[in-house]
Amino acid sequence: MCGRFSQKLTPREVYDLYGVTEAPPSLAREPRYNGAPTQDFAVCRIDDGGSRRIAELRWGLVPSWWRDAGTGPPLINARAETIHVKRAFADAFRERRCLVPADGWFEWRGPSRAPQPYYLTFATGVSVSFAGVWERRETRREVIESFAILTTRASASLADIHHRQPAIVDPEWFAEWLDPSTRAPELIERLNTPHPGPYERHAVSPRVNSVRNDDADILRPVGEQLRLI
Repeated sequence: MCGRFSQKLTPREVYDLYGVTEAPPSLAREPRYNGAPTQDFAVCRIDDGGSRRIAELRWGLVPSWWRDAGTGPPLINARAETIHVKRAFADAFRERRCLVPADGWFEWRGPSRAPQPYYLTFATGVSVSFAGVWERRETRREVIESFAILTTRASASLADIHHRQPAIVDPEWFAEWLDPSTRAPELIERLNTPHPGPYERHAVSPRVNSVRNDDADILRPVGEQLRLI
């Protein structure tokens, strides 16, 4: 499961990560240190001509056929093992895949009454790209473009914190992931092999439990956090 993640890359860094040559629309985008469902995030997808484009989409996929976008919990995650057969995700997986840039993500471990949050990221300090799918729902009143993050079984080094993790796409197969012509079995086989990392993991403050707390101090290891007044 992935229910929170950080996306503090600048627009220029996002465009450079995916080789998008057009200029970012703004260089003043606010970072998200404690990003949560229903918020907007930058994603990379391809347009009808096959060119990569950066867009801001809502986290929590809304299928085009939903009668009421406000009913039920947001579809923030999709299991890599079954995404090709689940009605809510199958069309998007076949035709509308995207990459979600992130600096890291959060998981919780321990008793349900007071679980300890952890921040997980690549030990090398480079950004990660989550496998995602996106949808467009259009009515007479509004247009909603939204996405979900794919999850897979956790790598051995993270399984003691949570049994699932985001499915991570390495740069060498960005093009295959985004290309709708790539065969689903090939993608599913890769997605079901968890990325080996190496990862860095550290406990963080329970402040992350509230989406109102969205500052750089959220990411600091416990014991190194600044005292907030």
